[in-house]
Amino acid sequence: MTKTGHFQQAPFPIALLAAVTEETILLRGQLVDSTEQHCNGLDLIIGRLAGHQVVLGHSGIGKAAAAAAATALLARYPVAALWMLGCGGAYPEAGLKIGDLALAEKEIFADEGVMTDQGFRDLAAAGIPMRHGPPPSFNIWPTDSELTRWARLALADHASAEKIALGYGPFATVSTCTGTTATALGITARTGAICENMEGAGAALACHQMTVPFLELRGISNLVENRQPQRWDLPAGMLAAQKAVLKLLTTLESNPPL
Repeated sequence: MTKTGHFQQAPFPIALLAAVTEETILLRGQLVDSTEQHCNGLDLIIGRLAGHQVVLGHSGIGKAAAAAAATALLARYPVAALWMLGCGGAYPEAGLKIGDLALAEKEIFADEGVMTDQGFRDLAAAGIPMRHGPPPSFNIWPTDSELTRWARLALADHASAEKIALGYGPFATVSTCTGTTATALGITARTGAICENMEGAGAALACHQMTVPFLELRGISNLVENRQPQRWDLPAGMLAAQKAVLKLLTTLESNPPL
């Protein structure tokens, strides 16, 4: 793998990272020739999935856990790219429903900043870089543009066949899940995010630091609104994301993102 930020297919495996084991049930059931390894405090499964070598891990919940897990994995294994998957919440104006897919254009640390008497100010507004660069980086961490463009095209037919929507746009990573519609609308107003999660920005930062291409996709398990858990469907969101990963892996052979 060259350290250019561009995806290289063989011979390096693809890293698959989810927060919890429930988000990889389908994938783990289809792994072949798999072995379990313990790496830097992280339990990993190495095997073949849809004909491709993968390294699969579970970070735990939260952006700090995701950053730590991604860094531990990437420090040990040379990989072609890291794909983050799992379920997520769709913001009210995203036009997505439960069971749909969302693909990240970029990840945003949505609650890193300063709370003032005039409201929240992110790191850029506060003039406090997360990384000094050059150029300085604040709350926004991009996915790999080449890899994400390929995934978006590859998943378009999949979404049509599954009769689901495929959303594309910024993701917001939060430390505290949003539980009111008013807060959700405020986050989308200042970030433009379509999907909320708790891990993606941490993994995106780790991949940037380790110069590894990063892709993130999530299945929608709920709407980000006044909290109503009885309306959620976590298994549906988890399944949608895993089926999308399998689709991408099968597409690699005939149409790699090179």
